[in-house]
Amino acid sequence: MNLKDKIAEYPNFPKKGILFRDFSPILKDPSALSEIADEFSKYFHTKDIDVFAGIESRGFILACILASRYKKGMMMIRKAGKLPGKTVKLSYTIEYGKDTIEIQKDIIEKG
Repeated sequence: MNLKDKIAEYPNFPKKGILFRDFSPILKDPSALSEIADEFSKYFHTKDIDVFAGIESRGFILACILASRYKKGMMMIRKAGKLPGKTVKLSYTIEYGKDTIEIQKDIIEKG
């Protein structure tokens, strides 16, 4: 299966000049969803992983699938202001502006 064929493209979304690639069609196809999890799995060894991190918001989906498959934990990386408690923040620049993401400080384990 060619997973690229399942990715929908939306030019000028969310702003002019941006090509948005939407993997929602993969989510409704169980075979494609399983294949994408298999493809991601080729790039890591689960013995070296304690937790999967999913970046807001589509990343939550894939991180949950992989965490469940490998019996590992999952943590969310969210846009600033969406998580309770103390957080660790990182600001970055994207094609159409700046943004900040954060994780809960107490979810990070030493080691």
